[in-house]
Amino acid sequence: MRHSLASILALAASAVVAGARSFAAIAEWASDAPQQLLQRLGVRFDTGRGRFVAPEESTVRRVLSRVDGDALDAVIGAWSDSRLPDRDPADPPRAVAVDGKSVAGTFGRAGGSGVHLMAVFRHDDGTVAGQRQVPTGGELAGFAPLLDTVDLTGTVVTADALHTQRDHARHLHDRGAHYVFTVKTGWPRVYARLDSLPWDDMPRLVFEEQGHGRTELRTVRVAPLGDPGFGDVDFPHARTAFLVERYRTCHATGRRGAYAVLGVTSLTGRDAHPARIADLLRGHWNIENRLHWVRDVTYGEDASRIRTGNAPRVMASLRNLAINALRRTGHTNIAKGLRTMSRNPRRPLQLLGITD
Repeated sequence: MRHSLASILALAASAVVAGARSFAAIAEWASDAPQQLLQRLGVRFDTGRGRFVAPEESTVRRVLSRVDGDALDAVIGAWSDSRLPDRDPADPPRAVAVDGKSVAGTFGRAGGSGVHLMAVFRHDDGTVAGQRQVPTGGELAGFAPLLDTVDLTGTVVTADALHTQRDHARHLHDRGAHYVFTVKTGWPRVYARLDSLPWDDMPRLVFEEQGHGRTELRTVRVAPLGDPGFGDVDFPHARTAFLVERYRTCHATGRRGAYAVLGVTSLTGRDAHPARIADLLRGHWNIENRLHWVRDVTYGEDASRIRTGNAPRVMASLRNLAINALRRTGHTNIAKGLRTMSRNPRRPLQLLGITD
């Protein structure tokens, strides 16, 4: 054995923080790194040449394709959790979003399954709390195992309508977490019961926004389940129902659209205020805009041709690590942060806490 696993992982993580997208880019970053940095990364010292020698691209490829993805994500999650700021007890419960993403480049030309990754994403700071690979179409079965890797005590979990499942609601309750789920017509009894609530009698909170060439008017209403006049809904631990209506007007065409969403949550009181429900529903989609989009566009994940073994999942994990580290140090624009890291080889190590 010429190179230690720890040195290869540390080197790969540093290179990805500097913007490396491929095995070749990781090896090129390592070949240009100063001797002092290679020593700090634990790279092998070649006594014959009297210098530290970084692994070649083929070595990086072989190692990363065989790394245990679950173990790596557990280490990254623990590292990120250790850097979570303390929360004020008066703050609302922390919210996390659960969603999946397929890595397009791992699907063969003739079809077949590729790599599908589910992630737990924090609404507030835009960091990844956990990740797990699941079979394509296996998000329902992967929901509980993924969330079992994260401390959910006092947390609110948001997910799309696919995960509006009784088993999921019970699992979250048993873990000490709350949920915010939207309900579609696939649950006919629950949907009909929610639709029959006296929404017109409920006060509404109105939001108006302009952007992307349109004006959107949103109204949010909540109904406390179990109170006189409202009754219960046949869904585990549901304590509040909500109705969100959206009215959009396109500035260019004048075309208008109207959309309505019904849902249930285990939250009550001020935590289920219409403003809070609106924040949670909008915050859920940050996982698309601030994680999946960043990995696809800034890191070119879907265009990547890395397919061997566990390498696609491991590279996604290293990208999550880079995003977490950059956001925790105040970088709101990940592309700009990567450019900053790439200009000085010491910066990635400083960002990861490998060196002062």
